[in-house]
Amino acid sequence: MKMKVSLIIPTRNEEGCIGKVLREVPRKIVDEIIIIDGHSKDNTYNEAKKGLKKSDCLIRQKEMGYGAAFLEGFQKATGDVIVMMDADGSHNPKDIEKIINKFKNGFEYVIASRYAKGGRSEDDTLIRLIGNKIFTWMTNFVHGTNVSDSLYLYTAISKKGLDKLDLTSKGFEFCTEIIVKAHKAGLKFGEVAVVERARFAGKSKVNSFYHGLKILRMILQKY
Repeated sequence: MKMKVSLIIPTRNEEGCIGKVLREVPRKIVDEIIIIDGHSKDNTYNEAKKGLKKSDCLIRQKEMGYGAAFLEGFQKATGDVIVMMDADGSHNPKDIEKIINKFKNGFEYVIASRYAKGGRSEDDTLIRLIGNKIFTWMTNFVHGTNVSDSLYLYTAISKKGLDKLDLTSKGFEFCTEIIVKAHKAGLKFGEVAVVERARFAGKSKVNSFYHGLKILRMILQKY
């Protein structure tokens, strides 16, 4: 039986990116796209609207934050598997097929990794690389996970697995929370190696120091 696949993409000021991303989505695999727009001040909303089908969903985000966008998207998703992906083009939609194939083999939570064998980043700076490696090591050490890339939220989870988690993070620390709680819930983990691309246009919304501190606090939190 074919699994129904939902794709959630949060957007905020991603004009020049989201339209290209939507054209790359493999619609033979993805049944519905849910875009949560964080009140973009550019043409992102209209650009996204042009790239969607009637079965898709485009909504204005109620509560600000990267994690908050996914939490709202989960409420709209009707798929058996839910894929989470960024809007800037750094996540290659062609990799969705590799991710979904893992679920056919019994996995319940699948992570796309830049640092797994065969993966790489075309956008990493030395500081980002070191920071990602340190935070991933800390997450594995503190919580007993075994992942190679804890901050790259190109990931997917089964609907049944998601229902076992109590996710609450509203910001970028959502990346860490979902991994840790999926592990604590006993979900079967899988990884696929991917290549991170440079964003198509615009600038990153991540502040390395500010968001790094919030992620660090999340890593050290008891569950």
